[in-house]
Amino acid sequence: MSYDDGATWAKAEVKGSQVVLRHPAGDGFVSLRARSGDLAGNAVEQTVIRAYRIVTTG
Repeated sequence: MSYDDGATWAKAEVKGSQVVLRHPAGDGFVSLRARSGDLAGNAVEQTVIRAYRIVTTG
């Protein structure tokens, strides 16, 4: 996950089949990157910059 349009990346916590993201305070955007591979050496990676927006209320 990235909160700066992909300038820096951090690993998200995976719990079973769910991913847990801890958003920073304030408004902004979340970018996501996923990687997967198999034992035969096949791999895929997908990156979505600004996958969704964080809007704080209050």
